[in-house]
Amino acid sequence: MPATTSTTLLPTTAFGTSTGNYDGSSASFNSDKVKGDGYYGFSDGVHTVQTRVTGLIGTVKIQGSLRKDPAATDFVDIATVITGDGSTAITNSFFNNFTGNFVWIRIAVSDFTAGTINNIYMAH
Repeated sequence: MPATTSTTLLPTTAFGTSTGNYDGSSASFNSDKVKGDGYYGFSDGVHTVQTRVTGLIGTVKIQGSLRKDPAATDFVDIATVITGDGSTAITNSFFNNFTGNFVWIRIAVSDFTAGTINNIYMAH
């Protein structure tokens, strides 16, 4: 089935610059939640996430929840997109496919100490 919904999971976020849920100084933050396949009642549960980073030092994970009205603790890790050694900057594009009837999807960033996350998009 072709993608029926495409959305931005995380807008461009540069270390040291306040954007969205990132305050410009924290090493960890979560994106806003966005509707996943399960929200729309799709039965295939197929999601594709594209991530581009420039000079990133940190960890980026995709998280999902099956709850209709989730609390912060209701999200589970689906996939680790990027994880580094804490000192080597990463510049690359990444694609992740995962299957699950997740109602909500979000991005969790940790150990963020440098670089830029150049948008993270999801299609499902």
